[in-house]
Amino acid sequence: MYRREFLKLSGLLSASLFIQINPLGKMVSRPIEVESQGKLYRGTSDGKIYVSANAGKSWQLHTNFGSAFSIFSLTTDYREQVQAQLGFEGHSFELALAQNGAIWRTV
Repeated sequence: MYRREFLKLSGLLSASLFIQINPLGKMVSRPIEVESQGKLYRGTSDGKIYVSANAGKSWQLHTNFGSAFSIFSLTTDYREQVQAQLGFEGHSFELALAQNGAIWRTV
């Protein structure tokens, strides 16, 4: 086997493994979670935030920002206010959940 054929073959093998592990170049979707005031909040890469009041046994949809958005991170501040970092078309911004637990505001 010549060096050029070997490089073509190894490149093809690497690309096929990459596609199996990471289809269509999408980031591996792992839920992002944070706990605040006895509730768990979970963000997904398709723009949804779920909430659980029973330690993750069941989840309800809290907010759907739309599939064009991605939830990058969920954190809490010193007042246990939930903050979310969202991505949209290569940009990111932060939102904070209001004290009433229903409205998201810019930070």
